[in-house]
Amino acid sequence: MPKFTLPDEPTPASAPTDEATLSLFDLSGKTALVTGANGGIGGAMTRGLADAGADITIFQIPGEKSNFHAELSQATGRKVSVYDCDLSDSPSIRKVIQQVFDDGHQIDILCNVAGISSGSIPILHETDEHKDAIIQINFNAVWILSQCVARHMIEHQRGGKIINICSLAAHKAMPTFSVYGPIKAAVAQLTNSLANEFGPYNIQANSIFPGWIDTPLAARFINDKPTNDRIVSSIPARRWGKPSDFRGITVFLASAASNYVNGARIFVDGGAHGM
Repeated sequence: MPKFTLPDEPTPASAPTDEATLSLFDLSGKTALVTGANGGIGGAMTRGLADAGADITIFQIPGEKSNFHAELSQATGRKVSVYDCDLSDSPSIRKVIQQVFDDGHQIDILCNVAGISSGSIPILHETDEHKDAIIQINFNAVWILSQCVARHMIEHQRGGKIINICSLAAHKAMPTFSVYGPIKAAVAQLTNSLANEFGPYNIQANSIFPGWIDTPLAARFINDKPTNDRIVSSIPARRWGKPSDFRGITVFLASAASNYVNGARIFVDGGAHGM
């Protein structure tokens, strides 16, 4: 990787001007890099960014078969690029992100969405192999991408946005989530560190805490009626969240509308974190 040199002076964020409010949410001319964009929460976040005018760069599992990028480009008219990236291998992450920059992409927004769940494994049955995989993909990959993209943002002195996906399990200890929950909590604390160190360079880093969201990963809970009933009763909104619930908050955190929002932890959980 090329040697990184900090600019002489930081480039702090400017306060909003008298421009029309809706223009604050316009992402035209911006490019967002999204991991985990091909499905679920990541797909909805990516669609929101593209609808708001951003071009998209997707990091997907090597060999993944998905038409999402083509459908997104056709539906929104935005430029969508796709790179295979093995988030389980740190050197590969650095290699692929450097290729993105070598190809001339300017990254203004980083969304670290991709992750693997704990699979509801009790502590006494957890394995080192599975535990280490969760740590690598859910934390190490986020750390590496945040470092590499922030260097790029600082060198180009354009500022930027980093949005990390955490979890309700990072806020409330849950049985059988003994690795996933604490690692997502570590991502939240990492986000605070990013906010502190990168804030002077007009880079805002914030985290989103999804609650119980209706995605394929949650099917085993939804399809078990007693479990489903228990979960829904714990949500003040009395419903499962939908991936589409993440479009608005993503555009807000990616846009100039959030230039003075840094290190925030935003729950998208129907109020479950307060129960």
